[in-house]
Amino acid sequence: MTGGNYLALIISALALTISVYGAVERRNVLRQAERQRLASLIIDLDKLHYEQLKSPDGLGPGDLADSINSLRALLSAQALALLPAFTREVTSSELRALAFALDRAGYREDGERIWGRAIDKGSREGVTQELHARRGYAYFLWNAGRADDAGSAMRAAVDSIPPTDDHITAKIETLKFWANGEFAAAPERRVMAEELLAEARRLVAGVTSSRLRTELYRLLDGPNPWPTATDDPASTTPP
Repeated sequence: MTGGNYLALIISALALTISVYGAVERRNVLRQAERQRLASLIIDLDKLHYEQLKSPDGLGPGDLADSINSLRALLSAQALALLPAFTREVTSSELRALAFALDRAGYREDGERIWGRAIDKGSREGVTQELHARRGYAYFLWNAGRADDAGSAMRAAVDSIPPTDDHITAKIETLKFWANGEFAAAPERRVMAEELLAEARRLVAGVTSSRLRTELYRLLDGPNPWPTATDDPASTTPP
C-alpha cells in the first residue's frame, strides 16, 4: 500500500471517529435535555398542587380546579412517557410527586405503580426516603378507600425505621400518623388507633434521653401533625 493510500485510510478513519463522536455527543445532549424536561414536568406538577390549594376552589370541584386537573393530566402523561428512559437517574422524591399527581389526575393505576417504584427507589436511597415513600403510599390507599391495605403499608413504614434513638422520632411520628388515619377512616377502626398510640407510648417510655422523651410525649398529645406535601405528597389533607 502506497503512502497516499495510507493517508487516505487515516483520513477516513479520523472522519469516521469524528462522525461517531458527534453522534454520541448529540445523543448525550438530547438525553440531558429530556432528563431536564422530566424534572421540569415534575416540578410543574408539584407547583400545580400548591396553586390549587391557594385557589378559590381549593381541592374541591370548580372551574379553576377542573382547569388545573386538566393541565395536571397533560403534564402527568408527558412525564410518564419520559420516565422509562431514566429508571436509574430518577429519584424517589420525583417518583412520589409524580405518583401523587397521577392519582389527582385520575390515573390511579399508574399512580399506584409509580408509588411502588418510589418505595423501591427509596429503599436504596436511605431510611428517610423509603419512609416518605411508604407513608405516601399509605395515604394513597386511604384516599382510595382501602383502609386495610393502608394499614399494611403503614406497618411496613414503621418496620422500615431502625429502632435507634436517631430514628425514634420518625417511628413515633409515623405511628401517630397511622393512628390519625385509622381515626379518620371509620368509627370501628378507632380501637386499632388506640392500640397504635399505646404502641407509640411504649416506645417513648424506652427512650433514654429525658428531653427527647418529653418532646415525643408532647408530639403524641398534641394536635394531629399531618405531613406536608414536601414530606408525603399524597397526604396534604387527611384521608
